[in-house]
Amino acid sequence: MTSARSNDELYLAKIGKTFGLKGLLRLRFDSDFPEFFAVGRTLKAVLGSQTRELTIDRFDRDRLLIGFEGFNSPEEAALLTNCELLTTIKETKAAIALNKGERFWFELIGIEVVENGEVVGKIVDILAGDPPLLTLQIAGKKQRLIAPYVDRYIEGERENRLIVKNVKALIDAL
Repeated sequence: MTSARSNDELYLAKIGKTFGLKGLLRLRFDSDFPEFFAVGRTLKAVLGSQTRELTIDRFDRDRLLIGFEGFNSPEEAALLTNCELLTTIKETKAAIALNKGERFWFELIGIEVVENGEVVGKIVDILAGDPPLLTLQIAGKKQRLIAPYVDRYIEGERENRLIVKNVKALIDAL
């Protein structure tokens, strides 16, 4: 899952255009766990200041199409276009089993980024993708840096810090 919206809310996806005649919608996916979109799961949908709960009744993982209870026509489903789908950290941890040594991306938000023993910044956001992109707030500066989560830059984690290499060179190049 991706960035936290509040202390406990996580952004999962944005609902796109309608698809077909049965109320399906395209899903602009921003999650590492498509299995979270299980039939019967209820999610919070937000559009501006409006909020509603939606229960998934159809999900096509390969085509990233989703349908919700009570929205069975293109006209009904169109009311959900551009809604953001949210869940909670607690629900995510209960629904998704991680392998040993794995962490949720949201657990990395806010941790320090260290190169050669020096704090170079902290993680403020992660953009899902292949590879994921880390947004770093550079220590002592207003600037941010986006760095890919790849071996060239990431050594690993220790003591709740992300250990990096070659990131100072990126910062110096700004």
